[in-house]
Amino acid sequence: MSATVSIEPVVKKLILNADPQQAFDHFTRNIHLWWPLQTHSLSQSDAETVVFEAATGGRIYEIEKSGKEREWGRVTCCEPPHRLVFSWVLEAPDKATEVEVQFVEAGAGETALTLIHRGWDKRPDGAEWRDKYNEGWDGVLARFGEAMDPR
Repeated sequence: MSATVSIEPVVKKLILNADPQQAFDHFTRNIHLWWPLQTHSLSQSDAETVVFEAATGGRIYEIEKSGKEREWGRVTCCEPPHRLVFSWVLEAPDKATEVEVQFVEAGAGETALTLIHRGWDKRPDGAEWRDKYNEGWDGVLARFGEAMDPR
């Protein structure tokens, strides 16, 4: 009998100076303004923009300078302005993980964002990639927060 090792999800939290609708819209509609394409994309220097279709079944994808689209994932649950769930495939469906983003009213015009990136157990290299994403989400969400509230 073999024991299955559970790999903990990546969990990130951020307080935003915005209401949930503003935060949700910034995360989805404005992803092209804050996502670090040069370092966090499939095409790197050839990436021109990123699109987040905020609807169940919608795609998340980058567009290269040549116009080629490269899929990052699909929205599996969209409950604006409070919750998004999407697959994270990066053109490798056999290595898909799942990301959930929650936007909760925190009072005083603020929103508590919680990002949960899970499903690492499904990947043979899950522990390694979980560690990389644990660091990677810090920088990505820092850019999101800065673009949301540029002081």
